Amino acid sequence: MLHRDEIIKRLQIYVEQQVLDGRSHGVDEDTPLLEWGIINSMEMVRLLAFLREQFQVDIPPDKMVAAHFANLASIADLVLKTASEQRV
Repeated sequence: MLHRDEIIKRLQIYVEQQVLDGRSHGVDEDTPLLEWGIINSMEMVRLLAFLREQFQVDIPPDKMVAAHFANLASIADLVLKTASEQRV
């Protein structure tokens, strides 16, 4: 079972290592990823692949809206919601 804190931690590590090339810049669950340009369209494609690989969730197109990718917390909530819907 997925836990929100664990999802956020894995996302934080992913963003720091893969997106920011090891430069942490103090990314936390509330850091505005889109607003600060940390996640752009190219990074979004990579992030979706990461979510599929790490959490076995396929984010449907109708859920690919800015509000769901605003920060690590909103992405974790999306992963949990999508995972519960895909298990049904």
